[in-house]
Amino acid sequence: MRKTQKKQAGEFMELLARAHEAVGKAVSTGKNYIAMELLEQCQEGAIQLGELVEKAEGEGCGMIPLLEDYCELVYQIYEEVRQGQGASADRISEDLQQSLIKIEKYLRDNIKTRTEIVFLPYKASMWDSLESVWKAAEEDPDCDAYVIPIPYFDKNPDGSLREAHYEGDLYPEYVPVTDYNDYNFDARRPDMIYIHNPYDECNHVTSVHPFFYSKNLRNYTDKLIYIPYFVLGEIEPDNQAAIEGMKHFCFTPGTIYANQVVVQSEDMRQIYINEYIKAAKEVGLSGE
Repeated sequence: MRKTQKKQAGEFMELLARAHEAVGKAVSTGKNYIAMELLEQCQEGAIQLGELVEKAEGEGCGMIPLLEDYCELVYQIYEEVRQGQGASADRISEDLQQSLIKIEKYLRDNIKTRTEIVFLPYKASMWDSLESVWKAAEEDPDCDAYVIPIPYFDKNPDGSLREAHYEGDLYPEYVPVTDYNDYNFDARRPDMIYIHNPYDECNHVTSVHPFFYSKNLRNYTDKLIYIPYFVLGEIEPDNQAAIEGMKHFCFTPGTIYANQVVVQSEDMRQIYINEYIKAAKEVGLSGE
């Protein structure tokens, strides 16, 4: 099960737990019609949770029978409340919660979390900047890694896009390539996306397809990670004259929009931090 799916399952169960408390309160105050509505919502929530689990883990997952037992319990309590049989509010809440605890325990102890990582190189000659990270992800048994080369365009002097280029067939044979048309970012929402082109629309010569601009990609993942495809000459963090010649790299869109930026050394990391602090103070922020 993906991290996002497991998180969603946990959110379902938090909602059910709150609903159980509300059912008990409704019954204790004689508002059985509210309790019945809440129980219907519990049933619907459990069904949706079951569909999520089946999609992720398959029909044979041991969590499914626990959810079926829960749905049966909800039905029995619904009938008891509907018939006005003097149901005990405390007992109802306790029975529902105990059933939910079994489901939560199974989710926690028996369903492993898988991480989905997408790598988005554009020029095959620059793949070496991402390859070692991809190899580590590929070798992780709990990780699904996708290499998705993306198209890029030459640009006209006015900034409009010209010829399209796609280099998906130029990668080493041991790198499994996924066509960018075959991966649904909105549906899959990978846990991490790695990029090595930081320029978005700001490069005057070429541009990746606008869908793959960093400011758009961050909408489809919890963690957008930028690794530069280039290595700069090392600079001391106090050598401001040298920094002036490279600090534009600190403020490319990919650096700004990424959740994490990986740079070549501790000195370079400190330079990026120092430049961001100065830029923040220049616009009236504290720099913290």
